[in-house]
Amino acid sequence: MKPIHIAGSIALLLAAGSAAAQTSAPQPGWYGDLNLGASRLGASASDVNGVFSKQGITGTSSIDRNDAAWGLNLGYLLNQNWGVEGGYTDFGSFKYSMPVTAPGADTVNGKYKAHAWSFAGIGRLPLAANWALYGKLGYERSSAKLDASSSTGATAPAGGSADRNGVLLGAGVTYDINRSWYGKAGWDHYTRVGNDDSTGSGAMDVVGIGFGLHF
Repeated sequence: MKPIHIAGSIALLLAAGSAAAQTSAPQPGWYGDLNLGASRLGASASDVNGVFSKQGITGTSSIDRNDAAWGLNLGYLLNQNWGVEGGYTDFGSFKYSMPVTAPGADTVNGKYKAHAWSFAGIGRLPLAANWALYGKLGYERSSAKLDASSSTGATAPAGGSADRNGVLLGAGVTYDINRSWYGKAGWDHYTRVGNDDSTGSGAMDVVGIGFGLHF
């Protein structure tokens, strides 16, 4: 799902519901939302090449750096402008393939999988007609796993895994359908996913839409 399609979808959904919406801002308290979107892997084919070169396996890989993502958030609004939020995001799985030239002719295939837990502070700027802009800044703990298999058995590739601490940055827009339900569209940036030695490393970006409930 491309970012432009995501943005278009949220605009259509919110526009359709705006005629019946009540002009009312959410009250301080708990909220939760489900988010669906598209992820962009920061680690590249050269990162995958580097992992296997450390095992004495050389070749040139290709990797699909885009996949579907989903996540859950649970937060607490202190007031109309500030809140705190914890979340879980599954970034999806990214297929790769590497034709091997040494130590023997082979093809190494596998997937790069990753997810993250996060905790962030939320800043909100309420706008007219139930809209609000938001930004987030916080901590993220990511887990990445690189699976590997040999097509011919001429090599013995070993996968790896890595847990990293990083910074979460985010921004977006929300629309309060009524006092209970809201929609959102946003972008989240995770600064550190994976590690150079065992999985390849890089940032991760997620763009998506979500729906949530104040309770």
